[in-house]
Amino acid sequence: MLSTAITTIVKAKEYYQRLKDMHQGDSVDVVIVTALDKERDAVLRYLDSPQRVETKNRVVYKSYLQSENSDSGYQVLVFCLGGMGNNLASSVVTQAIDVWNPTVIILTGIMGGVKGSDRLLGDLIVAEQIVGYELGKLKDVGTERRFEALRADHLLIEKARHFPHHKWALDQKMISRPDGTSRRVIPQVHFGVVASGEKVIADTITIPELQSSWVKLIGIEMESFGTALAVYQADSAPAMLMVKGICDWADPNKNDEWQEYAAATSAAYVVNFLRSNPIGCRENNRVQPRVTPNFSGKTKIMLCRRLNKDWKDLADYFDIPEYKRARFSQGYECQAIWEWLQERNQLYRLRDALEFIDREDLARWLEEQF
Repeated sequence: MLSTAITTIVKAKEYYQRLKDMHQGDSVDVVIVTALDKERDAVLRYLDSPQRVETKNRVVYKSYLQSENSDSGYQVLVFCLGGMGNNLASSVVTQAIDVWNPTVIILTGIMGGVKGSDRLLGDLIVAEQIVGYELGKLKDVGTERRFEALRADHLLIEKARHFPHHKWALDQKMISRPDGTSRRVIPQVHFGVVASGEKVIADTITIPELQSSWVKLIGIEMESFGTALAVYQADSAPAMLMVKGICDWADPNKNDEWQEYAAATSAAYVVNFLRSNPIGCRENNRVQPRVTPNFSGKTKIMLCRRLNKDWKDLADYFDIPEYKRARFSQGYECQAIWEWLQERNQLYRLRDALEFIDREDLARWLEEQF
């Protein structure tokens, strides 16, 4: 029994030491964004044991992605916007950057393609330039569009250009092509201009109109401009990449037949691309991903009773804004801080915080509960 207790204490100390060594407790390396559940689920099929994390506002998934031929890897977060559109993408991605501080944002899923002699349904599009086309001036002769253009990360694009086909296109998890051409047709990757707006396009007018201004246009979708805008406005300036599969030609023949395949293809590319180690891993990736302590409700109650008025120091330690604290119910401030940390998947930081505010008695007690 004594041996078991000693082993448990040693493991707990090693656990907390790993946490201390991490570059930034609430950070991940890569955030993968999708608009639809089917796109998110396609990504999750390619990840190793993704962990479902619930917050008050949404559900996200976390996974540790080991790099090939390397001891390092990436902390990956996957979340679904829960809808389409650049306004939604900009808002939600901004929040994700604030909370998770990623090095890279990757937008993936499905999109409409622009027909070309070298393009097929199921092929992939990587956006070099993203053009927002919704702004404009209404005139009697029609709409005078006022384009806004943003660029994806140059380094990631260049690495994507040189990412070998055999590293992803032959992945055993790839599903069959709807037209029965599996094993005879391998999806290709195309680089160029992507138009991004707020409408699902299924006409014969929009694409030719946009091509008159953007001759290198190869695709059209609804989230990349908002995502790029959130990235450009972020103080941390993460790199951004858009990879989506062509599921239709944005014309009157638009249907859902190729959506599942296009989502699976883009997911296969993105996950295997990340395995090739295209970005510099943070030092914290040299250890396995952190495991969030699974504290019981009893632990929460007992800690909050013992903390008492020291909750103010704890709130200061975590830099909880004053307007947030004003919403705490009197007498339940500690519970509110606990929930604030739980929502951000940061309960593991409690022990160090308690030590810092000179409540080592609670820090030791909390360690025993893990």
